[in-house]
Order: sequence, then C-alpha cells, then structure tokens
Amino acid sequence: MDQLAFGCVRRAALVCVAFFLRLIRWLQVSYWVPNARPHPPDTLNHSKWGTHRYITVHNIKLHYVEQGSSSKPLMLFLHGLPDFWYSWRYQMHEFSKDYWTVALDLPGFGRSEPPAHSVTYKLSNLARLVCSLITALGKSECVLVGNGAGSIIGWHIVNQYPDRVSRYVMLGMSSEAILQQLYQRGAIPLATLLKSAFLLYAGELPVLLARTDDYAMFNKLLGPDAKPQDLEAYKYTFAQPAALGHALTAFRENFADFFLEEYEYRVRKPANIPGLFLFQEEDCFGQTPEEYMGLLTDAYEPLETRFVARVGRFMHQDDPKTVNKLIGEFLGMNVTRPKRSLGDGPEKQVIVKEVCGNCHGNAHRKPAEAHHEKCVENCDGQAHRYVFEKVRIPICS
Repeated sequence: MDQLAFGCVRRAALVCVAFFLRLIRWLQVSYWVPNARPHPPDTLNHSKWGTHRYITVHNIKLHYVEQGSSSKPLMLFLHGLPDFWYSWRYQMHEFSKDYWTVALDLPGFGRSEPPAHSVTYKLSNLARLVCSLITALGKSECVLVGNGAGSIIGWHIVNQYPDRVSRYVMLGMSSEAILQQLYQRGAIPLATLLKSAFLLYAGELPVLLARTDDYAMFNKLLGPDAKPQDLEAYKYTFAQPAALGHALTAFRENFADFFLEEYEYRVRKPANIPGLFLFQEEDCFGQTPEEYMGLLTDAYEPLETRFVARVGRFMHQDDPKTVNKLIGEFLGMNVTRPKRSLGDGPEKQVIVKEVCGNCHGNAHRKPAEAHHEKCVENCDGQAHRYVFEKVRIPICS
C-alpha cells in the first residue's frame, strides 16, 4: 500500500513539474514568434528531385514537379494535409524509369495558386480538378498515388471517374464513406472528434498554435529521424503567408459536410480497378486496421493490402525503401483488368456534391425555386438537397 501511495505521489509530482516547464515555455516570446525564413532551403530546388512546372487548370495556376519522360505512362501523386509535392521525392525518383512521375501541389499548397473560392476545396471539386489536370497533361488515365487526405481524394476519383485511373495506390487512409460508417458505429475515438471540432470552430487559433515553438508540429509529423533540410523545407513552405490557413480551409470545407445526412446521388457502375492499400498501426483518425479493413476490402475489388511497420502518417518518407518495394511489386504484377458490360452487376449510389460558388449555402425561399442560369448541374444549393429513404452507400463507396 505504501508503495502504491508513493507511486501516485511521484507521478503527480512529475506531472506538475512537466506542466510548470511547459508554462515557462509558453511565457517566452520566442515560443510564439517563429524564426524568419526569407529564403527557401536548397533541397527544394535541387535538380535531383525533378523539374518544376506550372499549368493552369480551372483558372488556377498549379505547380507540379516532374521526373521521367512524358511519353511514358503517367504516375500522379497527391499529397495530404498539411503537405506538398516534396513529400513524394523518393517515389518520383524511384519510378521515373518506367513512368512519367508528377507530384502536384494542390491549390493553395506549396507554389500553387490559392483558389478564389473556398468551395474549390470540396472533395468533388478537387477530384474534378485532378481529372482536368490529367487531360491538360495530355493523358487519358494515370497510376494514382495518394497519402492521407490525398488518399481520400484518390478514393473519390476511383469511384467517380474510374476511366481516369489504370491502377491506384492509397497510403494510410480509407475512403470518406468508410470513415462515415465507422462514425455511425461509434468507432472513431472521442479525442479525434474533439480535435476535429476544435479545428472546425476555433477560428484562427489552430494556425497560431501551429506556428508555436518554430513550427514544432512538423518535428512531430516527420518524426525524430527526419533530416534537418527536410524539416526546413516544410517549415519554410508553411511559413509562407496564408499557407497554414489554406490547409485549415481545406479541412473545414470537407469536415463540415462529414456529418450531413442530406446528400445528392449519382448512379454509376462499380469499377474493377486493381488497387493497393498500404496501412500502418493507426491512421490519423485513430483507427486500427481491424476496424476498417473488412469494410474497405468489401467495397473495393480487386484490392491488395500490405502492412508497413514502425511508420507514422508519412510512411512514404519514414520508410521509402519498403513503400517503394511494395508499390513496385504491385505495379509489376500481371493483373488483368476484368471486363464488364454496361448491363452487368449491381448499381451503387454515390454522393455527388458539386458546388456552385454563387448559391452554395444560400437558402432558397421555396424548395422548388429555380437556380440562376449559371448554376452547375447537381450543385450543392439548398434547393437540390433531398434524402433517400432506401439505404445508400455514401460518397466514396
């Protein structure tokens, strides 16, 4: 009993000391004012990572980095949040021998121009933008690779635009539909929901906290083994004006719709695209593989799954050799894509939330009131919303 009491007292003392030391750090001005970074680190412009290019899609000037010949099949990389093209440097170098590797900066990230309207960050709008980019690059399809939020966009493209994807590799994050099913089952940890709610409703406070201790959040994201030049690349990129704000806006535009029960649907045939899903012990939503893997493999066929040990959210940077090996083995597989006639197989109902910036969020006086002439078809205006009574598969299933 005495040992238990002593242990409790010792634990309480350690917690108090840790809080006191943290309080001292909070009171220091340097904790709240990050270091000035007027010049980019050399690694961002190093020729070994590829050639920097710009292209205008949907009136947005997008930045991307390419390696390999454009005559080869396109391999397109989509980063997550907060991230940018630099995340894929090891994969671009590895697969540029057989593919035209292109790492995109999503709108408002890295060197890409921010969108004029925040609704551009809606999942369906980003998916359409990526498909338009594939066309602008002179290709009809690509091998699609995504990580984190980039995986969520990738799953959506696989569902909505299967003709644009020959194969796909998603890292660390299941589709939004799977996450919604987990939420409905109460499987998403409360701490994750509270953190997400804080990012959604706390105004500019999350951006202010992200800058503290000289952008220490990136030290945690990249891990203790990150190279100093890589840390500086991230800190410089997100120290640019409004860079963190754009990442926060992208999160809010999609998380605000996560709990909605009113959706719009479009019918399409299920795709049969060979896919690979790489997962770690726990994703950024706090989910373990046992909780979502069955749902994922049932919704996507054919889908290969591989576990990557001892990695964080950026597994393709934490252990690039293993990730590259698994991707290479998958792409080297002799997978024959099944052929399906248009009349075969069950139909799936998939959410579509295409948004018109002129009427998004504006309530109409009458449900039947017509939209203005320039309103896009299936836009997210209130007059278009309705609820199906039958069970439907939401968004990315």
